[in-house]
Amino acid sequence: MSRTRIKDERIISEIQKYSTHGFMIVFVGFMVSLLVKVFILQWDIKYWLDTFVIVMAGCLYITVRSVKNGIYLLPSKEGEGDVRRYKKINLIGGAVSTLIWAALMFLSDFREAGELDIAKSIMSTLVGSVIFFVGITWIQWFIIKRSNKNADKSLDG
Repeated sequence: MSRTRIKDERIISEIQKYSTHGFMIVFVGFMVSLLVKVFILQWDIKYWLDTFVIVMAGCLYITVRSVKNGIYLLPSKEGEGDVRRYKKINLIGGAVSTLIWAALMFLSDFREAGELDIAKSIMSTLVGSVIFFVGITWIQWFIIKRSNKNADKSLDG
């Protein structure tokens, strides 16, 4: 006679915590491997593209599933100060990621062999940075809005 085991909330929560920690360990390992291959060893793209694709596929999967299930939520409408604080954090995150992107692009231009037109490099990096900032900030806000919409839909259904 086989019995099905009943899992209470504590067991389910522990399993989810272990899964999250396991994913983070694998993610950090892939990121360290990617950083070493690209920036320290300076390998050609064909030697590290597989690692990059695996990392991006994992991140995309987690993001799409989280948005689909309505996990990324804005604070409630009563907490307008919280929404304002969240928008400020969103802008700061976008600015920091833009600065990192701009530094990497400028260093990449600087490391290339041959003469470097500093003014042209700075201007192209600035234009790219503005486009990157607008894009990353919009994407973050779109993800939150879509997640809120999906969370409301699942509550109504």
